[in-house]
Amino acid sequence: MGIYKTYNKLEADEEDNDKLKKLINLQFNNLMKLKKQQQVDASKESTPVLSNTNSGTNTPRKELKATGSKKMRKWDNGVMVEDNGDRSALDYSGQPQSEDGLVTDISKLKIDNSAFVKDHDLVLVNELNDILNESDDEDEDDTENNKSQTTGFFSKITSYLGGSINVDEVSKQFNDQLMSKNIAPATARQIIDKIKNKLSSNNKITMAMYKQALTDELTKILTPNVSTDLLHDIKRNAETNTRPYVISVVGVNGVGKSTNLAKLAYWFLQNNFNVLICACDTFRSGAVEQLKVHVNNLNRLNESSTSTKSKIDIFEKGYGSGDHVVQTAKQAIQHAAEHKFDIVLIDTAGRTHSNAKLMAPLKKFGDAADPNKIIMVGEALVGTDSVEQAINFNNAFGNKRSLDFFIISKVDTVGDLVGTMINMVMATKVPILFVGTGQTYTDIKRLSVKQVVEMLMK
Repeated sequence: MGIYKTYNKLEADEEDNDKLKKLINLQFNNLMKLKKQQQVDASKESTPVLSNTNSGTNTPRKELKATGSKKMRKWDNGVMVEDNGDRSALDYSGQPQSEDGLVTDISKLKIDNSAFVKDHDLVLVNELNDILNESDDEDEDDTENNKSQTTGFFSKITSYLGGSINVDEVSKQFNDQLMSKNIAPATARQIIDKIKNKLSSNNKITMAMYKQALTDELTKILTPNVSTDLLHDIKRNAETNTRPYVISVVGVNGVGKSTNLAKLAYWFLQNNFNVLICACDTFRSGAVEQLKVHVNNLNRLNESSTSTKSKIDIFEKGYGSGDHVVQTAKQAIQHAAEHKFDIVLIDTAGRTHSNAKLMAPLKKFGDAADPNKIIMVGEALVGTDSVEQAINFNNAFGNKRSLDFFIISKVDTVGDLVGTMINMVMATKVPILFVGTGQTYTDIKRLSVKQVVEMLMK
């Protein structure tokens, strides 16, 4: 109001324009200072006093409460079941912090008893069925409502031509179908061209023949799960070598490397392997603290289990750049050998796949750490850019090394648009080890090739 009155008083006097500007600026600046001070005072009154310990981020810590009493776990006839014994070890409602002051993420401690199944002496991750079946259920109504109708373009062609089809026309339609599922255009075209070449010697192609050829090709591309082979490989290494089995996890920023590394660690613990997590993401602020929280959570779950006799720990040397990462990895492997750890899981810094300067250190790291397996975490949401990501990471380790597996994260967010899996596998010939379906340690699944192919063909 004061600024408005000053303006009205001096507006008519053209000679006092300079005075008008100075007075208005002065009053406006004083008003802003007063307003800012009031906001600061109000903030101080409403902000709770926080502990000086945190999980390595700038986000104020809220008190974490357990949503319910936790269940003990044990194996009964090959299935993980709940144990009604003492559950106090898993009730963290009164202790949101670990002993070293790190905040424990209670949400990660939710255990899905159906996530694993025991097969002789191995604990296997179940297949990805529930999420895919949800999509199947959603389509049931549409199927029932269209029982008396044809199934679109393909059925019209089949009916019109008396069983045979125009391969070029059908190929175009299936090419569009694959791209609609997030398969990159070049990849879709490559698949369809291969089908056309395979069928070129036959003069009378039916829709059933074409669809079967495409189904077989997609199934061939998606290599069957290899998790059982990995477990046997680790067991053989533990029996015959003093050097631990080293697995390095790489990927672009934000895809969930650390979370999926923790899921791997939990799975290995279920198989009674001793796991050492190495913090080699020494660039991102809070990365080491994040891993400490995961290890703390996994330790609590592991100690409460009645079916495992394994241990987990973290090896870290703080933050640094250049040779610091290489030296940390080497020391972690040596430490693991001396303290009888079966597996070393190495977390690495996220990096942009198109930045050659950021990708270059991966070769030096790979040569020094010499991991038994290199796993790239890719994101199901990425779509067609996944091709370039997969190729660049696969080539980053030089001519002698390449990626061994993919973990595709956030599969629960894309519905039936699962083409990213085809993109990455076809671009590199690297198989998918697991797919991630959520944030807890049991949100991990083996790829159900049959169901993924069915989704692509819908």
